[in-house]
Amino acid sequence: MQRRHTHAIGFGVALGVSGLIHAAAPSSGTLSSTSGPVAWDGFGAAAAASADESTCIEGTTCDTFTVKLAPADYRGQRVRYKATWTNQLNDYDVYVHEGALDGPVLSPSNGGAPAVAEEGTFDINAIVTAGANDTYTIHVVYFSVAALDPYHGVVSLEAIPVTTAASRTTTIVTGPKTGIIFSHSRALYAFGAGQDVEPNARVDYQGNAYVGGIRGLTGGNDLWRFDLNPKSATYDPFLLGANPVWRADGSVSNLAWKGQPDALAPNHDSDLGGDGGGDMDVAVGFKPAVASGMPPILATSSLVAANVSAQRSTDRGDTFTNNPAGNTTVQVDDRQWMEFLGDHTVYLGYREFTGLQATSKYYLNRSDDGGLTYGPAVVAAIGGNTTGNIDVDQRDGTVYFCHQGPGAEGNKEVRVAVGHPLTLTTTPVVFNTYVAAKGQNQIANLFPVCKVASDGTVYVAYSDGGQGIFIAHSFDQGQTWALPARVSDVGPNGVALFPWIETGERPGSLAIVWYGATAADSEDTKGGNTDSANWKVYFAQTLNATASAPTILQAVASDHIIHGSNISLAGFTTGTSPNRNLADFFQVAVDPQGLAFVAWADDSADFAGHTYVAHQIGGYNLNTGKAIRISGTNAMTPMPARAPQVFDFRHDARAFSPPPVMPDVDTPADIVNIGYGCQNVNGATWVTATMAASGLDTVPPLGTWRMTFASNPTKPGVVDRADRWFVQAATDDTGARTYSYGAAARNSDGSITYTVKGNADAGSFDLTARTVTVKVDVAKLNALAQRGPIKTGTVLMGLAGSATVARVTVAGLVGVGLSDSTRGGGTFTVGSCQQ
Repeated sequence: MQRRHTHAIGFGVALGVSGLIHAAAPSSGTLSSTSGPVAWDGFGAAAAASADESTCIEGTTCDTFTVKLAPADYRGQRVRYKATWTNQLNDYDVYVHEGALDGPVLSPSNGGAPAVAEEGTFDINAIVTAGANDTYTIHVVYFSVAALDPYHGVVSLEAIPVTTAASRTTTIVTGPKTGIIFSHSRALYAFGAGQDVEPNARVDYQGNAYVGGIRGLTGGNDLWRFDLNPKSATYDPFLLGANPVWRADGSVSNLAWKGQPDALAPNHDSDLGGDGGGDMDVAVGFKPAVASGMPPILATSSLVAANVSAQRSTDRGDTFTNNPAGNTTVQVDDRQWMEFLGDHTVYLGYREFTGLQATSKYYLNRSDDGGLTYGPAVVAAIGGNTTGNIDVDQRDGTVYFCHQGPGAEGNKEVRVAVGHPLTLTTTPVVFNTYVAAKGQNQIANLFPVCKVASDGTVYVAYSDGGQGIFIAHSFDQGQTWALPARVSDVGPNGVALFPWIETGERPGSLAIVWYGATAADSEDTKGGNTDSANWKVYFAQTLNATASAPTILQAVASDHIIHGSNISLAGFTTGTSPNRNLADFFQVAVDPQGLAFVAWADDSADFAGHTYVAHQIGGYNLNTGKAIRISGTNAMTPMPARAPQVFDFRHDARAFSPPPVMPDVDTPADIVNIGYGCQNVNGATWVTATMAASGLDTVPPLGTWRMTFASNPTKPGVVDRADRWFVQAATDDTGARTYSYGAAARNSDGSITYTVKGNADAGSFDLTARTVTVKVDVAKLNALAQRGPIKTGTVLMGLAGSATVARVTVAGLVGVGLSDSTRGGGTFTVGSCQQ
């Protein structure tokens, strides 16, 4: 804002005499219940702003009109503003600020060419006092005005409409005018992880950003940390700390990964396997009443079907104190959620995993030692299905626990159990349950979400049958609720699933995320949650979520398609949409600058789902309501294009049987890298793949070393939308070696089928280099290709590998089977092949 005013002053001094600086005429007006509409006109000049209102030049590419409200009672009223012009190719953008021009944005621009008008509303709905809440600034940006076509502006008062519709009207703005920008998507890595899904995202008041992901039962959980404190010397707004530094021998520098909070023996990376891994939640302490230089407490929890174990860290996740028992007292529980009250009290909510929907119980436990030990369980609600999260009002300790209602009609309801403690030091024992919203369809697609803002406003979010994401709010602690408002736009036959929300400090501000698939992006252009669907991570922010007609700014947070198939909504691999690779949810958090931090599951380049992150670097600060843009270089994640293109952790091959045992020794199944290349052989082009394994100085029987790649995807970077290939070496029970090639395909349930098509053209083991190489003529692959031939210039992607050995004897383990698999690596472009 300061830069804009500086430009205006500079032009005023230089050009004021000649009159080339323009302004709205008149520049202000007073609106009242008796005044009628107030009008003004823009200046008539050709102009083009370089971006949005933050970079326009006052009097040259933008002008300002100030609206004063006469002191009076405006409850039940709102202001409608409208700018009109004549040429539909011209484009004016209208912004409304609370107070002066440098005040928070109430309503961002919501239109674009071709159009001859832009209009909107903002609620007053209050008693207006002179000098307190009586001023609003309308800022009109001449985004692209090619002809002398001055706009005409009008503001007027109107009653907030009483509607019988099922939802409030929203204006959803997409495209570059939202100003929303995200960092590049960053893949996260954890030693020995075959998957990491259902990522939690939390940012504490000091800017410590945490991500947690689950490996599955007995595999434990993983934790990563980033620095989103703009005052810190290690501030990392582009999340570059996610990028590991690999070395060819399998060693790696992976600073973001903090290990496994629930590790059974957390002394070394090889001591993996956790007291849980079925579900995880993370919570962070709030600012204490007395200032402290200590980092906020970090609490985590981990689910095994019999109980929920608890962990606590006081050093930002560098170390944890574990409580395997967890003290939840309910023996069979499911899908736990956590939230802090203040700096050391933690609530843990979960559902009893037995019984009918009508009698299902939702429990709450309280910890007063930062989430390490918990007191007795309190029943928060009876009757319901899918478990939503919990949240706590930091002002008075009120606990909110949302869930799906029971039965056919109840499954359409978002219910919120509300518990009021007698004091901040006691657990609520009496809960009242209210229906926050009712969809046209069932709302568990998947979890319903509830959040309470710092001003006490309670919000819920849900997916109505996958057709759209909706929010609703309550001003009276859940007793009554406003009509829902749709906040997603994925087009006709599009699908929106897995919503999550977070509040900003600015009243009415929300960050919203979901997985979305449009019909246009799908393989068959029909849309729907099918095997043809292609999914992205969608993000929206609003500064007026509680308005009678909210404005929603929508963007895509991921820089690529993150999943190409159906998404399971059943919680299991079953039904017509059985793919569980993304599991059941993902989350968004808000950092100290009011920007979004998003973590999601992604299988676009991997065998299974793994956690990715992105950080918002442009848009609106949800704490202040003002536009913000982070400076710096948003560098892409480096991806190797020369051999080796695939790297893997050394000594992360695991025993077949759980809990996972990963011998800290070299083994023939322990992949460290894979390199791809090509050769010209008698006029033919061969693709070559070489895998290095730490212990491949002997070739054991019953082993398979498989190297995969893909070609010509219909969607960039999505392996499952490409022709998938593999080459492999294998030994039988006598140790005899074979070399083959084949095709791979992702199944509807998320698994992958590998079909051998024939013998490879060459293969060999090099026991000195501890490598295995397999080569195949691309003509054999092209005979099977469905998406085009492999030729000079073809980029091979989806580079990855796996290895299994049925029997091997290593220190402490006799005759065990081992397996290893890599993450997706870089690319290889066919061309300049060796002779």
